[in-house]
Amino acid sequence: MRFGIGRGIRSRLFYAPLASVGEPQSVSELPVAPAAHAKSSEVTAALLTRSLGTGGVEAVVATLARGLPQHGIGTLVVCESGGMTAESLRAEGIQVIESSDASSMAEVLRSVPQPVVVQLHNAPDHAIQACRITGTSYMPVIHTTDINLTPDRWAFESQVVQSAPVSVAVSDTVRDYFLSHAPQSAESSFEVVPNGAESVPFASEELEGARITLSRVLDVDLTRALVFTCLARYDMQKNIPGLVASVLAAADLREDLHLVVAGPVQDWLEYRFADAIRRGHPAGHRIHLMGAGSARGLLAASDAFILDSFFEGWPVAATEAVLAGLPVVAAEVGGAAELVGPGEERGRIFPNPAISPQATTLKRIQRARRRSGDQVNKSDLRAAVLEICDDIQEWRARRFELALEAQSWLAPEIMVRAHADLLRDVVRDRSNDATLPRREYPQ
Repeated sequence: MRFGIGRGIRSRLFYAPLASVGEPQSVSELPVAPAAHAKSSEVTAALLTRSLGTGGVEAVVATLARGLPQHGIGTLVVCESGGMTAESLRAEGIQVIESSDASSMAEVLRSVPQPVVVQLHNAPDHAIQACRITGTSYMPVIHTTDINLTPDRWAFESQVVQSAPVSVAVSDTVRDYFLSHAPQSAESSFEVVPNGAESVPFASEELEGARITLSRVLDVDLTRALVFTCLARYDMQKNIPGLVASVLAAADLREDLHLVVAGPVQDWLEYRFADAIRRGHPAGHRIHLMGAGSARGLLAASDAFILDSFFEGWPVAATEAVLAGLPVVAAEVGGAAELVGPGEERGRIFPNPAISPQATTLKRIQRARRRSGDQVNKSDLRAAVLEICDDIQEWRARRFELALEAQSWLAPEIMVRAHADLLRDVVRDRSNDATLPRREYPQ
């Protein structure tokens, strides 16, 4: 009912066309490094994942596929199903192969130039089977605090990590969560490499133009508005109904406060639930529930970014917001403390809508969802939003300074370089039977 036929039925019952914001015309495309020729590469990295539609994991895979060749590492991407990201990578000359079983994936791994190391980005089980069939070294990249795993599944995940020379976690929260559920992996080698994101600096004219565009799309005068934006898909994890209810509590006290939610609808019941909460409140006309659109255009038009997810590994959308110079208002999830910064110098952090990240379970989330209109963190979220509103002129004045500072640790080349170092270490480890060196990466 959650992921199969029930979701299809809900889509047919609740679908509605949603507004979206297109890419700013004044911004050129991000520069893309050409894929390295395999014969000149030190290592081939095969990036294995489930789908290449839209989302944080897809964005990380795409960034690695584009950036690793600049470090002498050839890349190819193997997925179960394609999508927007797959087509974008293919258009840039990056090899993307769709494979849905172990035997075909094993053939792919045998055909690529050696030495090859596989990175597992939420990869299906048959990808691991293909690695074992071919004797290919693999590196799990753990992107989230997975709440759906049974004890047997945790045992399997632990076995995968223990048999890998090194595993990557995208945040301290993700690593600690994994080890708390799979303590037998405590002796395994883990490296924490934060997700970076691609970003081009904003110009003042772009910010002004983006606000005008958003006003036109929404048919609302946003000239004097304070715009908080959440870039997230509509599904259980992102808790859009709870976010809407809590921001409405702040909107009662600030007549200039607007919330924009924009993302793909994976569960139309989530969208309809959030919309019902919005429509039932006097300030509901200042809550705007949009479809997927230009992240850059929306961030340019915004004053702050907000996220009230039940769980995250390291939210890529929030990373993009920090790179855009926006203050981030985030629930306590993986990556939030790092993105907001010590002393909340880059925004505000508030308690999780269900429970602390290390204790998150599906049952606790279901319990919190039953009271989406009045979740346990509602007053804390409201207070955090109002603090940002009260200091909005200072945050606006610091926008370009914050964006420049973020480049020093969130630029994609920093993440790519860290992955490249680890990939080379795996090859040396396999050749020399040595222990991988511990590394420190910017956080």
